[in-house]
Amino acid sequence: MKGALLLFLGFSTQVLGAGLNSYADLIARDSETTPRDGVRVTYLGTNGYQFEFDGHALLVDPYFSRVDLLSIALGSRLQPDMPRVAEGMRHLAPKIEAILVTHGHFDHLLDVPTVMSRTHARLIASASAANLAKRAGAPSADAVTAGAVRRIGPWKIRVLAATHDRLFGKVPFDQPETRDSGPPQRPADWICGEPLAFLIEVGGQRIYVDSGGTPALLPPHERVDLAILGMALSDSRARLPAALERLQPSYILPSHQDNFFRPLDAGFQFGPLTDFSRVRHDCEQANRGHLILLDYFRPWTLTRK
Repeated sequence: MKGALLLFLGFSTQVLGAGLNSYADLIARDSETTPRDGVRVTYLGTNGYQFEFDGHALLVDPYFSRVDLLSIALGSRLQPDMPRVAEGMRHLAPKIEAILVTHGHFDHLLDVPTVMSRTHARLIASASAANLAKRAGAPSADAVTAGAVRRIGPWKIRVLAATHDRLFGKVPFDQPETRDSGPPQRPADWICGEPLAFLIEVGGQRIYVDSGGTPALLPPHERVDLAILGMALSDSRARLPAALERLQPSYILPSHQDNFFRPLDAGFQFGPLTDFSRVRHDCEQANRGHLILLDYFRPWTLTRK
């Protein structure tokens, strides 16, 4: 409950963030003339993404329910918002092969069992997140640790260790995993667990995605085409220059920056604890790639150079 109250205080005492219109020059999206020979990236909100390549699709952290802040602060019982999940899933590819989850917080994992039941996709997550998902109704899960490699269709997925940002000096909902075999009920039940990052390789392109972690464990001199970097809180912003130096991305996509307590149909609004102006400044100073933003459900294709 303490973690939820800190979250509520942090968000409710801040001025509401701006929308994407303030950075229209950075918004990337496909046009009718965009080549389709690369990886199609669709932003699903929060830290959620769909990647498509040659008729195959992967998801990362799909979350459509967008539980309101007051419910989280009060520790209310959480359940997927089925109409919102159904609406979000209208934008997904017909066949999803796997769902990758970075950690077990509700804004990354709550909707996953429902999405799995409707897509029959395979879940790849840490042991703690896999356990939570199964307790919430997922039929199965592939529990992985840093260093694991999975090959699914054309995708090569490398699992990397990551970290989670602190809020007021503490990782939210970071209590030890319980032995409770029942379904997770309240926000604090959706524990962080062991955060992961993923390096996805397909069609000669490489995409790194985390939710606010550090790429320090990447082998040296492995450049990526697209770096999706969680930037919700100050820890990630402090690590950004080092991350860009390590990854040397062609494109930089700051993630987990929207106010994920607002429904998706309300439109993108930067979260009140984000600081995109600093992110933009640090990216320009580093000069390590092309900074972009994506709007909800507006695909953009990472084309081969």
